[in-house]
Amino acid sequence: MTPSPDPGASSELLRWGVFTRLAVGMTTLGIAIGAVFPWFAELLDVPSEYSRATTFRLACLAAGIALGAANWLLTRHVIGRRLQLLATRLTDLADAVGTPLATAGADRGTGTGTGTGLALPAGAPDDLGRTAAAFNAMLAALDRERRFRSVVHGTSDTIFVVDADARLSFVSDSVEGLLGRTPAEILGEGARQVVHPDDLARVGAGLRAGTRGTQDLPDVLVVRAQHADGSWRRLEMTTSDRRADPVIGGLLLTARDVTDRIELQERLAHQATHDALTGLPNRAAALACGARLLTDRRDSERVAVLLLDLDGFKEVNDTLGHAVGDRLLAQVGPRLRTQVRDVDVVARLGGDEFLLLLPDATTEGAGAAAARARAALREPFLVDGRTLHVDASIGVAVSGTGPDDVDSLLRQADAAMYTAKRRRTGVELHDPSGDAHHGRLLAPR
Repeated sequence: MTPSPDPGASSELLRWGVFTRLAVGMTTLGIAIGAVFPWFAELLDVPSEYSRATTFRLACLAAGIALGAANWLLTRHVIGRRLQLLATRLTDLADAVGTPLATAGADRGTGTGTGTGLALPAGAPDDLGRTAAAFNAMLAALDRERRFRSVVHGTSDTIFVVDADARLSFVSDSVEGLLGRTPAEILGEGARQVVHPDDLARVGAGLRAGTRGTQDLPDVLVVRAQHADGSWRRLEMTTSDRRADPVIGGLLLTARDVTDRIELQERLAHQATHDALTGLPNRAAALACGARLLTDRRDSERVAVLLLDLDGFKEVNDTLGHAVGDRLLAQVGPRLRTQVRDVDVVARLGGDEFLLLLPDATTEGAGAAAARARAALREPFLVDGRTLHVDASIGVAVSGTGPDDVDSLLRQADAAMYTAKRRRTGVELHDPSGDAHHGRLLAPR
């Protein structure tokens, strides 16, 4: 059995530098040559009185030591200088790898990054020349890699790589600006720890399809991801399947924060379809909703349209001002909302006119809803410490008794409302058998 090396002896040897060990070896070799040379001289027929003389032997030893010292000096000068340069470059390279690219280039005055300033001369075709060439090749590869990392980590978009287990295997530094978390905090997490619960099913299915199946992910995903402060940010992600790339080996996701853009779009969309004063759907949104209800209903279902106008509101505006009138109008929507079903629509057409859309309604049910709405509006309004009273005139039109488009129903309800105003009855149902100003009383005043 081969004896195992003594760890103590190995560590003791490692304390000696390579050139110290080389010097000892050269000296030992010189002494050995000096000791052997007198015997070799006798083989060359040198008289024994000379070859065995003490002076000759000492001279041979001195010559051997001098020869070993000369070899050591030459080796140190030729090889040691190049090794020292290599060691210096490796040290500089180790420092540069951890330094931002622009800083590394500026510190060395190269202007081109790490490679130019640290490259070794590799002109000689010997082993040291090949070592220098290999070092320069490694340097160039590291330089390219550092440039790539600087681009990846310097971009405002955040880059994620999702592995085969649908976990994050790489995250660029910009994630800290995106989600307020460092890459170390988010690496290894799955979608459940980052994505909003309402988006999990869609995102999870997409990631599983992309990492394990044959289906492709959508080119663009918009999901909500949780920020470190607890808020939810909208992220637009572009996807690229790079599983076949041995360097990436997963799904490449590039994300940017589009929260402000989407919130602006939502605000603009809301403003386009809602009344600014009351927050209720406006005329355009109400008509579009009515048309949709009429189109989607079953043959036996009816849709009721209730058109409401406030009585006495003009007096409030004329005596107390439009600001007080606006604050009164803002209270109308919440009151009407409590008197109808969740599926019903409450909208403001403009001024003091409001619209109620009741899907799957009957004539009796529409009349009862109109009576409840009028009763709620006749209750006093408290505005700026003042108690104000208004009334309402409501016209009701129900589909199935004539033209069933929303414009026709709105005209019928408008005619019934003016009948209610003229008769002071409060609520009137449009009567298709009469003219535009005849209706049937639905609720007593």
